[in-house]
Amino acid sequence: MTDAGEVRRNRLQVTALGLFRYFTRHRTAANLLLVLMLTAGLAAIPNMRAQFFPDVVVDTVSVSVGWSGAGAEDVDAAIVQIIGPALQAVDGVARVDARAREGSASFVMEFETGWNMTRACAGQAGATG
Repeated sequence: MTDAGEVRRNRLQVTALGLFRYFTRHRTAANLLLVLMLTAGLAAIPNMRAQFFPDVVVDTVSVSVGWSGAGAEDVDAAIVQIIGPALQAVDGVARVDARAREGSASFVMEFETGWNMTRACAGQAGATG
Protein backbone atom coordinates (compact mmCIF):
# COMPACT_ATOMS: atom_id res chain seq x y z
CA MET A 1 0.00 0.00 0.00
CA THR A 2 1.12 3.50 -0.71
CA ASP A 3 1.37 6.21 1.80
CA ALA A 4 -0.93 9.32 1.53
CA GLY A 5 2.03 11.71 1.12
CA GLU A 6 3.42 9.66 -1.76
CA VAL A 7 0.04 9.69 -3.52
CA ARG A 8 -0.18 13.43 -3.09
CA ARG A 9 3.37 13.92 -4.45
CA ASN A 10 2.60 11.77 -7.49
CA ARG A 11 -0.59 13.73 -8.13
CA LEU A 12 1.37 17.04 -8.05
CA GLN A 13 3.94 15.64 -10.48
CA VAL A 14 1.23 14.52 -12.87
CA THR A 15 -0.45 17.94 -12.66
CA ALA A 16 2.82 19.76 -13.38
CA LEU A 17 3.62 17.43 -16.25
CA GLY A 18 0.09 17.90 -17.55
CA LEU A 19 0.56 21.67 -17.67
CA PHE A 20 3.84 21.33 -19.56
CA ARG A 21 2.34 18.77 -21.91
CA TYR A 22 -0.59 21.07 -22.59
CA PHE A 23 1.64 24.01 -23.55
CA THR A 24 3.96 21.86 -25.68
CA ARG A 25 1.00 20.47 -27.59
CA HIS A 26 -0.87 23.79 -27.89
CA ARG A 27 1.75 26.35 -28.81
CA THR A 28 -0.88 28.99 -29.54
CA ALA A 29 -2.09 28.86 -25.91
CA ALA A 30 1.50 29.35 -24.68
CA ASN A 31 1.94 32.33 -27.00
CA LEU A 32 -1.39 33.82 -25.91
CA LEU A 33 -0.36 33.47 -22.27
CA LEU A 34 2.94 35.20 -23.08
CA VAL A 35 1.12 38.08 -24.83
CA LEU A 36 -1.30 38.35 -21.90
CA MET A 37 1.58 38.59 -19.40
CA LEU A 38 3.42 41.19 -21.52
CA THR A 39 0.22 43.27 -21.85
CA ALA A 40 -0.38 43.12 -18.10
CA GLY A 41 3.21 44.25 -17.50
CA LEU A 42 2.92 47.15 -19.93
CA ALA A 43 -0.40 48.18 -18.38
CA ALA A 44 1.24 48.22 -14.93
CA ILE A 45 4.13 50.52 -15.96
CA PRO A 46 2.23 53.82 -15.41
CA ASN A 47 1.35 52.74 -11.86
CA MET A 48 4.97 52.04 -10.93
CA ARG A 49 6.61 54.71 -8.79
CA ALA A 50 10.27 55.25 -9.56
CA GLN A 51 12.52 58.20 -8.87
CA PHE A 52 15.96 58.54 -10.37
CA PHE A 53 16.77 61.44 -8.06
CA PRO A 54 14.94 60.90 -4.77
CA ASP A 55 14.06 63.84 -2.57
CA VAL A 56 16.83 64.30 -0.02
CA VAL A 57 16.57 66.95 2.63
CA VAL A 58 19.83 67.93 4.28
CA ASP A 59 19.32 70.04 7.37
CA THR A 60 22.05 72.62 7.82
CA VAL A 61 22.73 75.58 10.07
CA SER A 62 25.18 78.31 9.06
CA VAL A 63 27.15 80.32 11.61
CA SER A 64 29.22 83.39 10.72
CA VAL A 65 31.58 85.21 13.07
CA GLY A 66 33.13 88.52 12.09
CA TRP A 67 36.40 90.04 13.33
CA SER A 68 37.22 93.16 11.38
CA GLY A 69 40.88 93.81 10.68
CA ALA A 70 42.08 90.27 11.54
CA GLY A 71 44.02 88.14 9.09
CA ALA A 72 42.94 84.67 8.04
CA GLU A 73 45.55 82.99 10.29
CA ASP A 74 44.38 84.99 13.32
CA VAL A 75 40.74 84.15 12.58
CA ASP A 76 41.66 80.47 12.26
CA ALA A 77 43.57 80.39 15.53
CA ALA A 78 41.19 82.50 17.62
CA ILE A 79 37.78 81.57 16.21
CA VAL A 80 37.78 78.39 14.10
CA GLN A 81 39.99 76.37 16.47
CA ILE A 82 37.86 77.40 19.47
CA ILE A 83 34.29 77.38 18.14
CA GLY A 84 34.69 74.43 15.69
CA PRO A 85 35.00 71.67 18.34
CA ALA A 86 32.14 73.23 20.35
CA LEU A 87 29.88 73.10 17.30
CA GLN A 88 30.92 69.51 16.55
CA ALA A 89 29.85 68.57 20.11
CA VAL A 90 26.25 69.75 19.54
CA ASP A 91 23.80 66.83 19.59
CA GLY A 92 22.82 65.51 16.15
CA VAL A 93 25.68 67.10 14.21
CA ALA A 94 26.95 64.86 11.42
CA ARG A 95 29.58 67.22 9.99
CA VAL A 96 30.98 70.72 10.48
CA ASP A 97 32.72 72.63 7.67
CA ALA A 98 34.71 75.70 8.70
CA ARG A 99 36.28 78.44 6.59
CA ALA A 100 38.54 81.20 7.82
CA ARG A 101 38.87 84.35 5.73
CA GLU A 102 40.31 87.73 6.34
CA GLY A 103 37.99 89.36 8.86
CA SER A 104 35.48 86.50 9.25
CA ALA A 105 34.92 82.81 9.89
CA SER A 106 31.99 80.76 8.65
CA PHE A 107 30.74 77.37 9.78
CA VAL A 108 28.20 75.06 8.13
CA MET A 109 26.75 72.42 10.44
CA GLU A 110 25.11 69.42 8.78
CA PHE A 111 22.68 67.46 10.95
CA GLU A 112 21.57 63.83 10.94
CA THR A 113 18.46 62.95 8.94
CA GLY A 114 15.24 63.56 10.84
CA TRP A 115 16.86 65.62 13.59
CA ASN A 116 14.71 68.24 15.36
CA MET A 117 16.03 71.52 13.92
CA THR A 118 14.53 73.67 16.70
CA ARG A 119 16.62 71.70 19.16
CA ALA A 120 19.60 71.94 16.80
CA CYS A 121 19.42 75.75 16.62
CA ALA A 122 19.16 75.92 20.42
CA GLY A 123 22.24 73.69 20.71
CA GLN A 124 24.13 75.87 18.24
CA ALA A 125 23.21 79.01 20.17
CA GLY A 126 24.43 77.42 23.39
CA ALA A 127 27.74 76.39 21.78
CA THR A 128 28.52 79.82 20.36
CA GLY A 129 27.34 81.65 23.46
